Amino acid sequence: MARALVVITPAEGHVNPSLGLVQQLVKCGEEVTYVCTEEYRKRIEATGAKVITYTYARGSFADDPILKPKIYKHPYQFIHFILRGMIEPIIPEVLALTEQGSYDYLIYDYLLGGWGGQMIAERLGIPAVCSITSFVFVKPLGAEQLMTEQEEQEIQAIYDSSMEIARQLADRYQLSAPDMSDIFNAYGELKVVHLSRDLQPNAELLDDSYVFTGSSIVPRMDAPTFTLDRSQLPHAHTVYISLGSILNNNIEFYKLCFEAFRNETITFILACGKETNMEPLADLIPDNFIIKPYLPQLEVLQQVDVFITHAGMNSTSEALYYDVPLVMIPLTSDQPMVAMQVKNRGAGVIVDHQGLTPEVLRSALLEVLHTPSYKQQAHAIGKSLREAGGYERAAEIVMSVVGKAAAQP
Repeated sequence: MARALVVITPAEGHVNPSLGLVQQLVKCGEEVTYVCTEEYRKRIEATGAKVITYTYARGSFADDPILKPKIYKHPYQFIHFILRGMIEPIIPEVLALTEQGSYDYLIYDYLLGGWGGQMIAERLGIPAVCSITSFVFVKPLGAEQLMTEQEEQEIQAIYDSSMEIARQLADRYQLSAPDMSDIFNAYGELKVVHLSRDLQPNAELLDDSYVFTGSSIVPRMDAPTFTLDRSQLPHAHTVYISLGSILNNNIEFYKLCFEAFRNETITFILACGKETNMEPLADLIPDNFIIKPYLPQLEVLQQVDVFITHAGMNSTSEALYYDVPLVMIPLTSDQPMVAMQVKNRGAGVIVDHQGLTPEVLRSALLEVLHTPSYKQQAHAIGKSLREAGGYERAAEIVMSVVGKAAAQP
């Protein structure tokens, strides 16, 4: 039996894909300590892992202009987000919580940055596995473009600030300061990608340390109860709408949805977010809408015809796993890249959130709903996700690469 330390960033799209792997490791006899925030304790403990919690102010995403999710125009912007938004606030606390423990290997979330994973692994003297819940970025996220002199100065300031933070952290933990490009690059003997190789762009450029194991789908013990009997619904088609767990407080978008779809003979299920106050919209909600703050997404996706989504990787892969085509409204980060890959594969359409109108959104939905090829392509991708081995294969590979070797005296 080996002792695994798992460190994951506190977000649905990062915690959820890890649960099956952790559950399987425990089932195979590994002793797993999982480090995350308190809000995810219940679902993590359901896997059999021991939970240690750190604090993280999620509100900073909305309040800090540097950390607020956006579409990055230069790689340094995303790297700075990883360093200031993830590594600097999380890694020191994780090390304080774990340095007195004894572990045989580390599994860390890719959003902590390769250097974040390296810091933990080197301080604890153990091998590392990177858990990747999005596409592997063969090229840095953020397309380099021709910039004005002012924009170049802003990027230089981001670089200088990033390297100063990195040097301070390196000095504090007696580590070598990284190059800017190495802050995010995946680190470790193994990188477990929770997608299929078929869906990954430029997969042929990745070495054998990247293992694609498909979607990791397990029941979520803390999910709310939601019963949907389609035979009792007044309409033949059902559509699910969700903007994920971070940027879902979007009253104007929900108003647009009501206007776009109030006259359609379709049932709409909308997850508005736990922090969203829908009371001001109470009189505007059409009769064909079912609205809940939070829904058991896996159960809902198995009963709908189309998913209107922000194109976060976790939501996208879960929809495709269940053969659901998508209308995608990418908002930030890697979402444009995810949406473009799905569009190129013919499993969905993209609508631009800037200047979005009810007419455009309605037209996009009806195209996907009534064109069989979108469903067919979603099924093809879903098949590749289901056949990649899932969390059982992921656990087997982790134990064979770092688990058994680390546990040997």
